[in-house]
Amino acid sequence: MRYFLLGLPGSGKSHWGKIWARETRNSFFDLDEVIENNEGESIKNIFKTEGEDHFRNLESFYLNKLIDNYHGLVLSTGGGTPCFNENLKLMASAGKTIFLNPPIEDIASRVWKPETNVRPMFNQCKSKQEAFRLLEDLKTKRIRYYEQAEIILESWDETIIKKIK
Repeated sequence: MRYFLLGLPGSGKSHWGKIWARETRNSFFDLDEVIENNEGESIKNIFKTEGEDHFRNLESFYLNKLIDNYHGLVLSTGGGTPCFNENLKLMASAGKTIFLNPPIEDIASRVWKPETNVRPMFNQCKSKQEAFRLLEDLKTKRIRYYEQAEIILESWDETIIKKIK
């Protein structure tokens, strides 16, 4: 079975995806890492040098490649992956789509860490409140895609994985 984890940046897709993969005995992939490893360039640089359209095309290319090569996987998608190039339809036809939807306040606490921030999207935020507003804006733009997921989880722990398998 293929599981596609959807949600905002910082919603726990990679964290829970690794646990999910272990529990379901599937391979785990983070789509952004797949792109960076194969392209030899960071997502930030791809956006900067090639633009968002090029990045979204790479995202779709590698999504298709993973689906073609793995019948069992857990994929942490980028926050925007389901919103472009019919990716959501592709994922829905290839496996289970799962929207991780924790409270935005929780996500903002995780993503806004000025001393160790590895998430370029939040570098311009001067406070946790700014990160919160950025996340709210992203969610407003993307929620219509996320809510099409087969499964929507507002909260979870390791026991939920056994119920979804």
